[in-house]
Amino acid sequence: MESIFEKRLTVTPDYCDASGALSPLAAFTIFQGIAAQHAEVLGVGSSAMAKKGEFWLTVHTRVDLFERAYLMDELTVRTWAEACSERDVRTYRSYTLSRGEAVIARGKTEWAILGPEQKIIRFGDSGFPKDYPFPAETAIPEKLQRFHEKFEDADLFSHYAVRPTDIDLGHHMNNVAYVRLLLDCFSAKELASGNIQSVELHYSTPCFEGEALTVYKKSLDDGTCRIGIVKPDGKTASQACVTFCK
Repeated sequence: MESIFEKRLTVTPDYCDASGALSPLAAFTIFQGIAAQHAEVLGVGSSAMAKKGEFWLTVHTRVDLFERAYLMDELTVRTWAEACSERDVRTYRSYTLSRGEAVIARGKTEWAILGPEQKIIRFGDSGFPKDYPFPAETAIPEKLQRFHEKFEDADLFSHYAVRPTDIDLGHHMNNVAYVRLLLDCFSAKELASGNIQSVELHYSTPCFEGEALTVYKKSLDDGTCRIGIVKPDGKTASQACVTFCK
């Protein structure tokens, strides 16, 4: 059993922004996709989990962008589960995206497993292979940040109704749909500038088809932009931090 799962891919037009470069949204999409494929290989994919009434739950994710890849570039994406104990209820997965020997993006996701009674279960009870050789490395060694941003009426950016195409097999808004929504706070020119250095977001409460979400945006002096996605009842669905090159 290999500890690191990898695949080759080509940057096709659907992965590109207005400049013909790999978009930040595409990096999230690629990382989520290879995580699902690796889970299937390990026997803990969505179908296997669903048979037990379990569901992989994304809690937090971060993607850092270093260099740009362009249309028809050949890339290698890698992922691995980070070491944890069987008693842990939160686990981490790392990702890298490379062109040749150069890592152009890296990512880290914090996961939990939702059990049949809608309760978080321990990693050791998930059916994850006991003999999986956890790599010692991590793509992002820094701790994921905590979000406690307070938004005011002046920070209101837009309203958004959750669309049918946002809904995934968990019957709620897909993780990448949140990323698309928060990146829509920027113009196509800003997204294609190559100045986005990092995107990090925390998922707090699931959103469902037809819900009217409120999006808040606040630019800070440290070069970051804070974004909040709020449900109709006032609960925070997600908070994010987008960091730009200084």
